[in-house]
Amino acid sequence: MSPERINRDEALSLFKSKATEDQMHVGKLADQVREARHGRRTTFVHNLQLNPSNVCVRDCDFCGFAVLPGQSGGYSLDEESILQTISASEPSEVHIVGGLNQEWGFNRSLQLIARIRTAFPALYIKAFTAVEIDWFAHQSDSTITEVLGRLKAAGLDCLPGGGAEIFSERIRNRLFPRKINANRWLEIHAAAHALNIPSNATLLYGLDETLEERLDHLFRLRELQDQTGGFVSFIPLPLQTEGESKNRITPLDNLTVIAISRLVLDNIPHIKAYWPMLGLSTAAVALSWGADDLDGTLGLEKVAHASGADTPRAMASN
Repeated sequence: MSPERINRDEALSLFKSKATEDQMHVGKLADQVREARHGRRTTFVHNLQLNPSNVCVRDCDFCGFAVLPGQSGGYSLDEESILQTISASEPSEVHIVGGLNQEWGFNRSLQLIARIRTAFPALYIKAFTAVEIDWFAHQSDSTITEVLGRLKAAGLDCLPGGGAEIFSERIRNRLFPRKINANRWLEIHAAAHALNIPSNATLLYGLDETLEERLDHLFRLRELQDQTGGFVSFIPLPLQTEGESKNRITPLDNLTVIAISRLVLDNIPHIKAYWPMLGLSTAAVALSWGADDLDGTLGLEKVAHASGADTPRAMASN
């Protein structure tokens, strides 16, 4: 590996190393980068995930959370119950994402952010994926910048990283062709960064993508971060499945993805070990494989568990 930034060929060579001792070496390299940047400090936040509705007009093959309009199992929360839930949980951060639901359009979502900000002035509000931002723009006949600017004025602090999935158009066209494409996702996050709205980035893997496609995703994120500096953290997310295919992504494979992410994304401050999808044990080990953050307590996490995650739904904050 070069003494400067790791390049695609070097990263691919490390990714292709399947011998256990080679993967352990990759983990050690990533841990050295983590310790040089963060020491032995690991962070998490007392946060609460809220999903105002699981009704969604998109039909993505991998998603076990959303239901189409009119199907059984759909729900929509009301504002008062959302505010009561936040009050009862007393989090320091709230994470709000949901389906593309006509009942929860831009104006109503904008008003929700404003009401949360008024009721909880110190709360850090992280809300709405790039997919939802695009939906709001079309719904309200607004530009992305206008939507983001109004959300920021209402009290939004940060965008989550959801909706990125994997940037491979081959995979996107096969599994979720109606979702915004990779260029649009990157465009929306770049627009957020231009307004000084930080954001997270994600990778959903285990979709039968190639290693080259995984790396293309990472390098496109690195390129945008070079331009904007707006990504706060990166969260690798293994696909959640049930039945016979549930354990097809091994703990060692998950750790290797985290390690490669830390080595490639040298300009993104934090790598999260997202325990609802990794499992508690793997997430703990990931702190020696390049990850420095465990996300948080989560509280009402629904998306991963609806798709088959068998981890706890919440963790204690003390």
